[in-house]
Amino acid sequence: MIKIVKLTILSVICLVTQNTLFAQTTLKRGDKIEKVDIRDLNNKPAVTPGIGEKVTLIFYPDPDKPSMNEKFIEEVKKWQFPEDEYLAYGIVNLADSPYPNSVIRFMTRMVRKRSKQEADALILTDPKRFVQDAWNTGDCNNSFAILLVDAEGKVLFWKAAEMDDDEIDFVINEIKANVSTAHKYTEEEMKQFELSK
Repeated sequence: MIKIVKLTILSVICLVTQNTLFAQTTLKRGDKIEKVDIRDLNNKPAVTPGIGEKVTLIFYPDPDKPSMNEKFIEEVKKWQFPEDEYLAYGIVNLADSPYPNSVIRFMTRMVRKRSKQEADALILTDPKRFVQDAWNTGDCNNSFAILLVDAEGKVLFWKAAEMDDDEIDFVINEIKANVSTAHKYTEEEMKQFELSK
């Protein structure tokens, strides 16, 4: 009887400990993140820029889901924010893709040539879930995650799934609230980013 009671108590303690650990593993608004060592598109060492320095918007896609948050990406492209206060870039989640890393890096370099606006885009890679481990993002497989942090590195928004219209508006408004100026491009101004045919 004493053995059963001891086993029951031990089981309850393990369950509570396990639930507590899992409850603390998901990135959320207000958490502070630090820079992470990752790789560039040529597989050279790189560090996540902007963290703790500027309002930073990070796109963290699984290559299997490149268009999941396309609506949000198109909305962000319509805005101009001060470069000395704001930085946006992508980190390709190579670890969760079944494709060889070298192929994904090559394809990503080619995709950057779709428009003048994307040609200079900073794109880094995460071959071993460095970002997921360092920032406690949880599972990012089969998702196109969006992370927004303020100039101190505090999380303003995190989602590893498709964003709805309210979330898109929220993130744009959070960026505007954390920089000194914001300008929405007119349709005429957007034409400057199109490639000549």
